[in-house]
This record gives sequence, structure tokens and C-alpha cells, in this order.
Amino acid sequence: MSTSIWAAENSSTLTEQPQADVQQMEALTFEVRSAAIKPKDPDISAVAKTIVTRDEMLKFGDQSINDALRRAAGFQLPGAGGGPRGGPSAGGMRFRGGGAPVFLINGEPVQGGPRGGMSVVDSITPEMIERIEITKQPSVAQASVASSAVINIILKEPLNDTRLSGSVRAGYGLTQSNTREEERTNLNFQMDGRDDTWIYSLSGSQSWNDSDTLTRTQNATGEQTQRRITNRTSQMLTPRVEYQLDDQQKLVAEVFYRNNESEGSSGSQVQKDKNDSIRLNTRYERKNQGDSDKIRLSIEQQQETELTRSTRQQSYIDEQINEYGLAYDGVRKFDAKKQIKFGTDLRSSELESNIANTLDEQTYAAYVEGSWRYTDKQTLTLGVRQEWIDRSGLVDYQDNHLSPVLAHRYDFNEQWSLQTNLSQAFKSPRSNQLMPTVSVSTDSDAGSLNNPDRGGNPFLRPEKINAYETTLGYNTPAGGVNVTAYYREIEDYIEKSIYSENVTGHLCGTADSDSRFVERPYNQDSATTYGVEIAGRYALKQTDSGHSFMLNAQLSTVRAKIEEDNGTKRLASDVAPYSASTGISYNYQPWRIATSVNLNYTPEYTRALSNEPYNRTSNERVNMDISFTKRFEQNWSASVNARNILSSDYKEVLRDQRTGALYQSRINEAIPSFMFTVEKKF
Repeated sequence: MSTSIWAAENSSTLTEQPQADVQQMEALTFEVRSAAIKPKDPDISAVAKTIVTRDEMLKFGDQSINDALRRAAGFQLPGAGGGPRGGPSAGGMRFRGGGAPVFLINGEPVQGGPRGGMSVVDSITPEMIERIEITKQPSVAQASVASSAVINIILKEPLNDTRLSGSVRAGYGLTQSNTREEERTNLNFQMDGRDDTWIYSLSGSQSWNDSDTLTRTQNATGEQTQRRITNRTSQMLTPRVEYQLDDQQKLVAEVFYRNNESEGSSGSQVQKDKNDSIRLNTRYERKNQGDSDKIRLSIEQQQETELTRSTRQQSYIDEQINEYGLAYDGVRKFDAKKQIKFGTDLRSSELESNIANTLDEQTYAAYVEGSWRYTDKQTLTLGVRQEWIDRSGLVDYQDNHLSPVLAHRYDFNEQWSLQTNLSQAFKSPRSNQLMPTVSVSTDSDAGSLNNPDRGGNPFLRPEKINAYETTLGYNTPAGGVNVTAYYREIEDYIEKSIYSENVTGHLCGTADSDSRFVERPYNQDSATTYGVEIAGRYALKQTDSGHSFMLNAQLSTVRAKIEEDNGTKRLASDVAPYSASTGISYNYQPWRIATSVNLNYTPEYTRALSNEPYNRTSNERVNMDISFTKRFEQNWSASVNARNILSSDYKEVLRDQRTGALYQSRINEAIPSFMFTVEKKF
């Protein structure tokens, strides 16, 4: 009972095993666990953590990380259509009005390309995962003080004491309508095994995605349509090896190699993108009951190129990033009511570009976090993180920040609890936000307000965030409801704003023949974000007849108000006033079927554009996804995934603030898509 009830109840519900199996092996299961598996020492921290287990992902037929995260209510996944400023699937996720969460793999941060290309996370399948740990509140231990959330993906170890086991999966998908045709093919494999003190695994994926899309744009002079043909290929290979020194110590090494290529054409414009990256993670781990030590060493190299060619202009971008990291994390548990976490993180990176100067960056961090359960009902966690940053080359910048966090948890009884966080944090711009390189948009309206080019800003300053957050929770083993209220004050708030620029990158008037609209991050004077989130979950454990069921839902409200340098106030242009989602997951063991239905809703909202005399209206959107999995004899299974069922198109309309006259509009059609997958386990 020394761990937080909220986290423990979520974990106990999500790790439920089929009741029929427990009844058949009740005595044997108890003996094996007692002898072979040491009980895990619970975390005392008042900072809550949600755990999505492998058992849950397999039970409900998840096909991706996003499928699993839908049940961790509170995350706002990207809706249908995406919009012209949408990013990769994981990167499009938002949390409580903030940006995308930080993704870790076995505790090590992962990233996309220099300009936010596809991440390793987008290529990981549930077959590779042991569990997903989600920390939604500020914590100094994983550099999550300033981020919206931290998602730590723990890769799985062999499930059986066999020298080789695994799975092979093949999928084919088709999307077709009057304006769009898309064909997708995926191949995935996962193999792992154990030989005495050695544990090894190999995972790989290959995908092809060919699409033919018709885009519709409209302005005061009329409507335009343009066809775009895109061919994408992606590969990822992940070997992993682990050596157990003894019962308490082990060495781990894992490599992530990925290659992404895309070639598209629309009208007279041709665009070719390519990203190659390789990442090596090594670590030493020692665990002795409540005490642990972990030393992590990582090396990553990425090469990203982008070629855009048209009758009007031609641009070629070649960027390479080299990153080196060394980190240490330690935990010491003094007794059942006191623990301390501490560690350091040293990183060095170099970003080279054929257009801009080289950007060198060194960051150093040290943290300590203590937790004390000073009564049977109250837990206090106090942490502090000190960070130093030194940038040179493109940007000469040195700074250091101290980020404290205070968390308190009060358990009224076994069901009711109140958890509160106070934190101060500094969020430094990422390297890809600082590079001034402009990435040219596609389609006939490229370079317009509704579909601007994109670039970075080397003059960005870090955000300073003061946050308050409190959660009232009612949780039982069958489910519960959590109500969270949050308030954040942000100085030097970083917002993406759109300006008209010429080919040299200088501001110009829209009447200039070579001017184009470019979206870049800029510091606003200050901002406040506040809102309420209601998240609920109910799980029906597997009954005697074989039924198991889970229902989750969330409603998140947010009001993001920006105060600009001249003192004017407005609402952030890309933040919806609220979003809602719900999902139903069902498994029937006798028939070996698993199915889930997820529904997302975003209302229509209108916001003023920064520094432009226009209001932008985003339409009301509904998105529904359905998945169905059937398992057969001899470890065969088949899945059907339907995306964007009964979904709304994504439409943005710009109107003059004074007259209301139409300036420009853009429609991304939400077209139902289907993916059929066959899997064989061995």
C-alpha cells in the first residue's frame, strides 16, 4: 500500500489475466511466481503514473502505440484529415493544451529528424513492447518538468524460456474515393530468445505507401483543384542483446536503424525527402530490492535531405545531426515510507546544414527527488532539477535554470484521493526550432496563409513556466473517474506565427512577386493556459463465460490566452476550446475475438491570426476508428482496421476581421481507410 493508489489501481486493472487461466493453474502459478519472480518494490512518489501493459494491448488487438494510448484517457490524438500543419502520428498528439509529449524508449529520449521527421516511435509495434509508462504530471526525474507528459516505452523480453520465438505480420490497406486513392503494404517481424544468461531479439518493419490525392482550395477569385502523387517507403531494424551478470546486474545494447524516403509530385512541383538514422543505446542496470542504479550511453546520427523543384524555384536542404549522451539514474529506498531518486544527464549534439551555420549544443542536468509517506494517508514528493545549456555556431547562447517540483497526495480512503503539483520549469527551444532553413510546402496553395512554408527561428528564447495542477480521483479495481484542474503562466511563450517573406528570408509585403508565407516559432510576451479535464474508465474483468470489457472517456477543456509585446490579448490560434473522446474495447475469449471502437470530437472554433487581419475558423470534426481481431488455431490471427469511419473533413477558412469576406479556404478530405493484417506467431 506504500505506492500511490491511483497508479496501483490502474496497473492492477490493466494487467488482469484471463480468469480461466488462473483457475486452471492457481496453485502452480503461485509457486512459480514465488520462486522465480521477485516482487517489485513499489514506487512511493506522489507523482502518479499510468501503466499500459502488454497483456492489455494483446487482449484488445492493438495495432499501434496510438491504439494503446487511447485508453490512457486525457491524450488528445490528431483528428481526421490532419490539417496542413499536422506532423507525424505521435507528434500530432497534444495534452492539456500543450505540445507533444516526450517519448522515451527504455528511459532514453528519442527524436525525429532535424526538422521533426518521422520518429522511431512511429515504427514500433505492440509485439516489441512489454509495457508503456505514462507520467502526466511534472517530475524532475525524466526531464518532464516543462513537457506536457512523458511516455516511456519499455521493450519486451522473451516471454518464454526458449531459444527462439516470435511473430511475422503482413498487412494490406486501401483508401479510395473520388478525390483520393491510397495503397499501403506493411511487413513486420519480431524474434527473441534466451540462452542461459543471454537474451536477444531482432525486430524489423518495411512499409510502402502510394497515394493519389486531389486537393481543393478556394479564394475570392474561385476554386482550384490539384492532383498530388506521393510514393513513400520506410524501413526499421532493431537488434537488441542483453547479458545478465547475476541476479541483480545486467548489460543491455540495442540499435535502431531507420530509413524513410518520400517522392511526390503535384503540377510542376516535385519534392523528394529522405531520412537515414542509426541510434545505439547501451546501459548498465543494477537492482537490489528498492535500490537501483542505471548508467546509459547513447550515440545517434541522422542524415536528412529535402529537394523541392518547380518552374518557380528550386531548393535543396541537406542536414546532419550527431548526438552523444551519457546519463546516470539512481534510486535509494531507506524504508517502506522514504525514498530518494537522483541522477545526471550529459548531452552533446552537432547539427550541420548546407544552408545555415553549424549549431553546436551541450546540455548538462542534475536532479534529486525525495518522497516521504509521512502518514498512512499522505505522501509528499519534493524534487529539483538544475540544467545548463551552451549553444555556439549558428546561435551563441549560454544559460542555466533551476526547476523545482512539489507534489502532495492525500488518500481519503481506498477509493478517494487528492493529488496536487506545484512546479516551475524552463523549456529551451529544440535544435530543429532554431534552424532558419525553410521547408517548402506542397499543393497549389503552397506558401499561402492556409498552407505556409515552414522554418525555424535562431532567436528563440526559452519559456519559463509556473504551473499548478490538482487531481481529485475516485478509483476502484473496476475503474474510476479523475477530475484535473490546471493553470500555467508562461513567459516568452513560443507560438508558431506566419509572416510574409521573400527568398532571402526578410519580411516583405504580400504584393511582392517573390513573397511567400512562412510559419516559424516566435516568442510572445506571455501566455496563460488553464482548464479542466475529466477522465473516466471502467473495466469488466473476464467473466466465467469469457467476456472482458473496457470503457474509457475524456473531456478536456483549455483556454490559452496570449499577451503580445504591444499589450494586446488574444486566444492561441491552434488550440481548440475543448476536445472529447470515448472508446469501447471488448474481448470474448471462447471465440478469440477482440474489438475496439474509438470516437473523437473537436468543436468548431474561430481564432485571430497573429499579425494578420484575418480570423481562421476550423470546422467541427468527428472521427471514428474501428478494429477487429480474430485468433485461430496454431497461433494464426487476422485483423481488420477501419480508420476515419463516419469522419468529418478538415476545413480551414480565413475571413477578413472587419468585413467577414472570404480570403482563403482549404479542405483536407477525411476518407475511410481499411487495413487487413495477417499474423503468425511461432
